[in-house]
Amino acid sequence: MKVKRMEVVKREGGFFHYMNGKRVKAYYPRKGYVAIIFFEESPIDSDFGENAWVPTAAELRRLADLMDESDRLTFDLLGHGWDGERPYHKLEEFV
Repeated sequence: MKVKRMEVVKREGGFFHYMNGKRVKAYYPRKGYVAIIFFEESPIDSDFGENAWVPTAAELRRLADLMDESDRLTFDLLGHGWDGERPYHKLEEFV
């Protein structure tokens, strides 16, 4: 697989909202933002007989930046932080 594009996508009202107003039904109806990588097939998939992604350092940096952006946007949307694998809180929550 190779990266086709990376986006920060909003989830609200039971749908993901992205690309020129396109909507996709969300399995979980929560509100927030998510960093999504869209892939396309590449020759390495044939080599291994399954989907395989060999990320570049630039793609990993871009993904980390998009995840940080989605955390900030989700905080702004919800008005509070959250716990979990990537907990996100702002100082003003504790002051």
